[in-house]
Amino acid sequence: CVNHMKQHFFNAVNLMFSNILILHKPWIETSYHGVITENMDTVLLDPPLVALDKDAPVPYAGRSFTKQGEICAFKIYGQDAPFEAVVLNRTSGEGVLRASSPVDCEIQKEYTFIIQAYDCGAGPSGADWKKSHKAVVHIQVDDVNEFSPVFREPMYKASVTEGKIYDSILQVEAWDQDCSPQYSQICNYEIVTAGTPFAIDRNGNIRNTERLSYDRQQSYKIMVTAFDCGQKRAKEDVAVHIDVKPVCKPGWQGWNKRVDYEPGTGSKQLFPKMHLEMCGGPLSGVKAMKQFCFWCRHPGIVIFSD
Repeated sequence: CVNHMKQHFFNAVNLMFSNILILHKPWIETSYHGVITENMDTVLLDPPLVALDKDAPVPYAGRSFTKQGEICAFKIYGQDAPFEAVVLNRTSGEGVLRASSPVDCEIQKEYTFIIQAYDCGAGPSGADWKKSHKAVVHIQVDDVNEFSPVFREPMYKASVTEGKIYDSILQVEAWDQDCSPQYSQICNYEIVTAGTPFAIDRNGNIRNTERLSYDRQQSYKIMVTAFDCGQKRAKEDVAVHIDVKPVCKPGWQGWNKRVDYEPGTGSKQLFPKMHLEMCGGPLSGVKAMKQFCFWCRHPGIVIFSD
């Protein structure tokens, strides 16, 4: 019977204070800035998410009869904002902001939305909750170096003329799908093939480090890789083919001063590969043949001169 009377007393006191002490709205900061790493769920907020309420709970004999001064909820308002705010401690008003679904920097780099704090109010349904002013929350998504550089072409080709030193023979280019400058930019290229007379700079320009000779080697194949600014290497190296061309000499090409002919073998083309090489210059720069002289010094031998 005594316990029953105490319970009625506590309920009466609780009802009385709940009706007269809901005086103040919760208070939060006016703005928050947060950072979240993509594929993680916890947001680091500055300042921390804390709501204050001047309504203090009323104690009696070591226990509180009311929930005034306690924070019951944080609510987020923003279209498609993949975040939720959770109350960690009702009395202190401490809360935490976390992602409600995975965030991807490559899809969206930042979010802006509104947050409000609600006190516990009166009544079992919380219909009389008081809410704070609206605060703006700006969240930045930090990138993770999850993608490797990829070359824009499956293979590169170029040609050089022997004996020349080039500042740039060709340029290779790689790109990276990550969203941040640190991880999306290509910071370095490297020639993987050892012992080649070539070098590459940080912009992907390939040059020769010595004069090349057509007689010594007519073509080169070198493998090149790329690194992003987070030092992640390209998923696949790329092949670069460089052909060496002989020095062009203007004039008649494909003929010899000496032609062997065996009597009785019939007709024979003297110069089937003969052609006039102009090297891209005007015809006036080439001395044309004026005459052919044939005579026999030995049987079966024909001598040609210009």
